[in-house]
Amino acid sequence: MGVSEIRWGILGAGGIAKRFAASLETVEGARLVAVSGRSAERLAAFAPARIYADAADGSSAHASLIADPEVDAIYLALPHSMHLRWVLEAMRAGKPVLCEKPAVLTEAEARQLADAARGSNTLFMEAMKCRFVPLHARVRALIDSGELGRVCELTCSQCVDYGEDNLRYLVDPVGGGALYDLGCYPMSWIEELTQGNEPQVSARANWRDVSGGRVDWSGDANLDFGDVCATIHWAGDSAEYDCSVLIRCERGSVLVERAHRPERAVVSCPGMEDEVIAAPYDPDDFHGEIAHFCELMRAGATESPVMPLVATIRNARLIDAVRAVM
Repeated sequence: MGVSEIRWGILGAGGIAKRFAASLETVEGARLVAVSGRSAERLAAFAPARIYADAADGSSAHASLIADPEVDAIYLALPHSMHLRWVLEAMRAGKPVLCEKPAVLTEAEARQLADAARGSNTLFMEAMKCRFVPLHARVRALIDSGELGRVCELTCSQCVDYGEDNLRYLVDPVGGGALYDLGCYPMSWIEELTQGNEPQVSARANWRDVSGGRVDWSGDANLDFGDVCATIHWAGDSAEYDCSVLIRCERGSVLVERAHRPERAVVSCPGMEDEVIAAPYDPDDFHGEIAHFCELMRAGATESPVMPLVATIRNARLIDAVRAVM
């Protein structure tokens, strides 16, 4: 692409967009220039970026931002059910897209998105930020070294208490619920560590009635890949906070703490003292994915080797498989 400074536009003005904007200030050669949404008042928090506001549903504002010739890259921070539409709009305009997780709601949508990215030679990456923090590389290097033997079992949890304030998109009967919002993090670890067979799946969920339908609020699933068994627990109403991934191998295990934004892991092997791997953020949990995306743009790449399109497709396929039986 041959650009030095990458000028960003953000679709959406929620909490995740604000955290992204704050992190963007720490990335060399990147700058926020525009933001779009429904509320001009909320968008004012992103000053001095240009504001595109549309009080109806945000559509004209998002379209105007995408068309802005001074916007080089899009960070899409809209509700899950709106992702596919606006990713496709941005790619039609030739704008690279970093899209919040989960990128899409189904495997079919993921394949549509991937086809559009490949067909237009436009960079797309799902913002699975846990893959871009320093600890992730340390854990993957340990697993890939074979020191602990092959991976045998995964126990993954993403259990928090949402509370009752500011739920908004979480109670959307189309794209809401805890599996999409929380479960996609541990599912990404499962996807990454179980390359190969597709699983036999069993699952259950606890549902919450919402306007227009219902959404899952907690649940668990077992995924049997043949050579690896994975268990996933997710909850938006958990009395205990547990966001961890336990990777059991033939000769030891790795417990990744706060696996959606990890900084610490504990390695345990029989007959040996536990080893702590500490790898703090540099400087926050968004920085790595933003810097990586900017590097891809400067290199003219159309896909990330860390979070490729096939990973987004398989994540969606695994979530589809769980949703089909819960």
